[in-house]
Amino acid sequence: MRAMDNPVKVLVADDQTLFRTGLARMLSSDPRVEVVGQARNGEEAIEQALARNPNVVLMDLQMPKVTGMEATRRLVQEIPGLRVLVLSAYADKAMVGEALASGAEGFVDKDVNFEDIIDRILSVAPASAMRLKRMRAKLSLRELHVLNQVADGLSNKQIARRLGISEKTVRNHLSRVFNKLGATNRTDAVVHAMRAGLVTA
Repeated sequence: MRAMDNPVKVLVADDQTLFRTGLARMLSSDPRVEVVGQARNGEEAIEQALARNPNVVLMDLQMPKVTGMEATRRLVQEIPGLRVLVLSAYADKAMVGEALASGAEGFVDKDVNFEDIIDRILSVAPASAMRLKRMRAKLSLRELHVLNQVADGLSNKQIARRLGISEKTVRNHLSRVFNKLGATNRTDAVVHAMRAGLVTA
């Protein structure tokens, strides 16, 4: 666990005021995190990140003036070592792939628990030991097959039918995949796998 006297500096960028302020307030309650700013659009996100030098930016993809995707692309070029986690209530494989190509470190579903958001922030922070090399856990051939079907957007039932296994077996494989990749859900697993080169966009 990160020492409390060296918190992760976080900037929250989201055009939904209630979500942004609520998330910032909750993050501020954790001693491992210091919220250094809030941005209402991509333009503000760029300005505040350059001025306040956060370690991690939580970046909504759908924002006015400058999109979260474009803001991410510009910030990772301007600030070496900055980690960006994109926020979205929905993201398909193509969107996740585009976000990663823009320089985002990962994806956070807006529906996840607050503890999961904290875990993701700490996992991507520059000083964290939980970096990409530790996410490259060996997957079995069957686990890799299942993961690729998830990346293609298939349901457990569709995966079971395609691979000729039961839905229970699919769930068991996914549970092991989540554990090995440090993922909290299907989208998170796909993001980690894409980062590790296990699946392609």
